[in-house]
Amino acid sequence: MTRPSINIDTDAFLSTYWQQSPQLMRQAFNPKQLISGDELAGLSMEPEVESRLIKRLPETDEWLLRHGPFSEDDFADLGPENWTLLVQAVDHWIPEVRALLSAFAFLPQWRIDDIMVSFATKGGGVGPHFDQYDVFLLQVEGTREWKTGQLCDEDSELVNQLPVKILTDFAEQDRWVMEPGDILYLPPAFAHWGTALSDSLTLSVGFRAPAHSDLVSDFGHFLASKVSDFNRYSDPKIANRSSAAHEILPEDIGRLQAILHEYADNSALLTNWFGQYMTQPKYDDQAVDTGDWAFDEFLTHWRANPIYRNASSRLAFTGTVLFVDGQAMVTDLSPDQLNSLCAEDCFNYAANTDTGPSLQKVLWKLINLGAVFFEG
Repeated sequence: MTRPSINIDTDAFLSTYWQQSPQLMRQAFNPKQLISGDELAGLSMEPEVESRLIKRLPETDEWLLRHGPFSEDDFADLGPENWTLLVQAVDHWIPEVRALLSAFAFLPQWRIDDIMVSFATKGGGVGPHFDQYDVFLLQVEGTREWKTGQLCDEDSELVNQLPVKILTDFAEQDRWVMEPGDILYLPPAFAHWGTALSDSLTLSVGFRAPAHSDLVSDFGHFLASKVSDFNRYSDPKIANRSSAAHEILPEDIGRLQAILHEYADNSALLTNWFGQYMTQPKYDDQAVDTGDWAFDEFLTHWRANPIYRNASSRLAFTGTVLFVDGQAMVTDLSPDQLNSLCAEDCFNYAANTDTGPSLQKVLWKLINLGAVFFEG
């Protein structure tokens, strides 16, 4: 499969726009058909696929939200205008869509969330809103008007009693009509508002930006499983407290800070946790049950059958440690080998005969984890 690309100056983009301000990039990719509206509707009928239908009633400004899986009857009742179908993680199911991720290799791949695809009829959209992640909107079919607005925060008000999160106020900054081949980048928390001008197909490549509260919470849980109960708060040689025995003094807080700094300043500990945290799969129920392969049995089968990447698995690495679906695996592979391993979707034995037993052992472990599989 040919690796797609996007036609932008990536260095200029990273220095000027990434996490700073929206950017419209005209004719930045080849909008060949990756998935049709009918195929997207079919995907939304599968029980393991996350999907939503949003319909706006212009006469009452009412919004209707329904969650999949859907049926053919659900689409028959929608009418020709003012509705949108959104399907998450289409890259998990359509290889041609997943291939788009390689076009964004100038960004950390462990930051990728998924590729959502939306099909909207004329007038369809989800209203003025903001997201808490970076997103690239790729226009594949039809035309859609996008407005960008203010930078939002926790005080930005949403319309009450609506099934979708719509801003009460939208301060328009820019407005564009996107055509097939155009890309719009939006940093986290920037208000935006898209409305289809015709039947429209848009791909949203989302990049995770974890909340500090989630990072602190998960790291705390990780530490709780790693630190011995014999590691305790201690305060030797303290002064007599009889004058204010109930007071927490600055030096007490200093001891607490020293404990927390001991863990926060431990880069090896942080790396081990962060690699596992950022590779936790989006959907736990999409793991592939490959059985329990013995190494010799695995190697014999690989000689005649290619190995495929489970599209729902997340991989990253640091040094010689491979992180896969929330687990850490020490390997004998070089950083270059690990980078290639994380990037590839298919492994043929003949193409890897010179890599030696190290890669073979890693792939054997991955197939028993369900991160890779033999077709069928």
